[in-house]
Amino acid sequence: MSAPRWPRLTVVSPGLIGGSVARGVRARRLAREVVVVARHEAAIRVALDAGAADVGTTDLAAGVAGASLVVLCAPVGALPGLIRAAWPHLAPGAVLTDAGSVKRSVVDAASGCPARAGVSFVGGHPMAGSERSGFEASAADLFDGRLALLTPTPDTPESAVLAATALWEGLGSTVRRLSAEAHDHLVGQISHLPHLAAYALVSAADGDALPLAGRGFIDTTRIAASAEALWGDIFRENRGPLLDALARYEAVLGRWRELVARGDWTTLEAELGRAREVREKLA
Repeated sequence: MSAPRWPRLTVVSPGLIGGSVARGVRARRLAREVVVVARHEAAIRVALDAGAADVGTTDLAAGVAGASLVVLCAPVGALPGLIRAAWPHLAPGAVLTDAGSVKRSVVDAASGCPARAGVSFVGGHPMAGSERSGFEASAADLFDGRLALLTPTPDTPESAVLAATALWEGLGSTVRRLSAEAHDHLVGQISHLPHLAAYALVSAADGDALPLAGRGFIDTTRIAASAEALWGDIFRENRGPLLDALARYEAVLGRWRELVARGDWTTLEAELGRAREVREKLA
């Protein structure tokens, strides 16, 4: 087994994603020491008892001090503040990254921090998750075979991008780079909109119909079991791209409503077929 890549790696907020990062790093020996930072002692104790970390603290400054790589895994609305709070305490040569599903506000916060020699930030987003939340739902193999997105700016040192790449590839993911703007636009369509649509499908169903739901409805709306506070935060932070995605979706639904209303089943079937062909190309 290869030697650890990082002497000390810190995970801030060991919930589903952060807990999975910590577990995966420990399982694959990517770091000699894993530190977790959480708001409550109870959350730290759970992570330590599970063997996901060596050290835990509620003090952000102490938790990031001396770390070669720091991974922020808090809800997206909290990330800008965490970046600003952690920045002065990062060791020379440290790389700060995150796992949030909205990138523009996070990258802007990092860009606004005063320059520090040898300290850098690169935005990150592993395309993995679950409708469950919390450390108890975390798993060392959560990122296996998944895509991880990185959003460096023209000013991001290549060394920082390579460090973040090494993290996600080390955890089993394939890495792709794109801009923060492109990330928020595209992820708004294939992640944020589907979650909103799943909540809407559940909300639109008659209460008497729900006990009759089969696998089709249950599978389609599985992600509506996700924590509403988490997704409300994401929708708020990615409001513009989400509104654009909603407009595209509403246009499709409006057209199909017209086809149903006038009984144009031939055209509707053709359009459903084109959608099926696109879906079949997905892994």
